[in-house]
Amino acid sequence: MRVMIIEQEKTIQRSLALFVERLGDCEVFLAGSGKEGVSLFGSVHFDVVLCGDRLPDGNGLDVVKELMGKNPGIATILMTVHGDEHLKQEAMAAGVRAYLEKPFDLKQLEKAMQIPCPSLPPGGEKV
Repeated sequence: MRVMIIEQEKTIQRSLALFVERLGDCEVFLAGSGKEGVSLFGSVHFDVVLCGDRLPDGNGLDVVKELMGKNPGIATILMTVHGDEHLKQEAMAAGVRAYLEKPFDLKQLEKAMQIPCPSLPPGGEKV
């Protein structure tokens, strides 16, 4: 499974990448901006995209919508530090698989990705 993480915060990028790689049989690609993510999406087939809502070059939801327009079957997960109900409704209406508010439990991410992860202890870890 190929997973792209579009996130401007390097620490969060690395934490998520380590978690996803521990799931097994996952190849992780990192992008620090929407433009970088869209470019990478054009050259690699992805199964899942995790995207922060605030990127240095724009809105993460706009990036996710663009990617879903290019591949309607892609599983997308929008991550945010803001509990914005309007953004959540807009994301879900656009077809985003999950909307996660940071800090979130990695079990929530695992569930959103629909990948079992027996290696996490009960209660999981937070990102």
